[in-house]
Amino acid sequence: MMDELLPLLPTLVQLGRIGSVSQAAKALGVPRSTISRRLARLETLLGVRLAERNTHRLRLTSAGRRLAEGAASALALLETVREQAVVEQHQVRGLLRVALQPGLAGAFLGWFFAYLHAEHPGIDVELVVTEKPPRRLEEGFDLVLALGTPEPSPWLRRKVTSADVVAVASAAYLEEHGSPRRVAELSRHVLLSSQPSRGAPTWPRRTGARVPIKPRLLTNDLSMLREVALAGIGIALLPQHVVLSDLVEGRLRQVLPQVLGEAVDVYALYPPERRASPVLRAVLSAVTMFAEMQTAMNAGPAGT
Repeated sequence: MMDELLPLLPTLVQLGRIGSVSQAAKALGVPRSTISRRLARLETLLGVRLAERNTHRLRLTSAGRRLAEGAASALALLETVREQAVVEQHQVRGLLRVALQPGLAGAFLGWFFAYLHAEHPGIDVELVVTEKPPRRLEEGFDLVLALGTPEPSPWLRRKVTSADVVAVASAAYLEEHGSPRRVAELSRHVLLSSQPSRGAPTWPRRTGARVPIKPRLLTNDLSMLREVALAGIGIALLPQHVVLSDLVEGRLRQVLPQVLGEAVDVYALYPPERRASPVLRAVLSAVTMFAEMQTAMNAGPAGT
């Protein structure tokens, strides 16, 4: 029975993740009828009902959820074993599905993937930028990169680097409104900020208590904050790597660089079944090496 069961498990895993026959069919590249036949065959083989269907959605039963979760773990482990077999022939080859918080996006991603491709041309990456990083294996990600200390979860975690957060404004804005010399002067400026996870918005000091602010723009879209700052609207607080090229080329300048800002740790989270994956290890090593290279090359970009 196992020979017939194993090829059907990816279909159940997709149904558990997506909850839709049509979307699962699209993800697997097969007709809807194939998904329905595979599910029916699984239920026949096991003698249990795995899903409840209505006209719009499909929901796994408790037995179906347990099987899907176990199947996802088993398939992840099999993928790790497959990668290890390929590495024995001196090739790191495979696909890594990565989830990334918006705060980690930026132009540096293009540079990183160029570096990764040069180091490991056999590795393919599927990257999903999401506001809420998935932390459960059934989400289907091999790796999650997150800013700040992650919440407790069954996933393993590893600190890979730190990201500096800085206050920036365009030269045009600072020439028109003046550059604040003290934190107290921020109240006279247009402030642009990301939304806090809880409580009232504040900006970090290098030392001491955080600074309460009254932003004119509050958003969770960091690319929008960058664009508004570049347009000369106000002072924004952003991860340094998001605005690194703007700082180096003079489009933006740091504001109170010795006073405002903080270093935020970047963590990698990954399921235990993938800990021995050569592909995962190669990507984590590349992330660490690339971060060290960028820190060495761009330490202390000019700002006033």
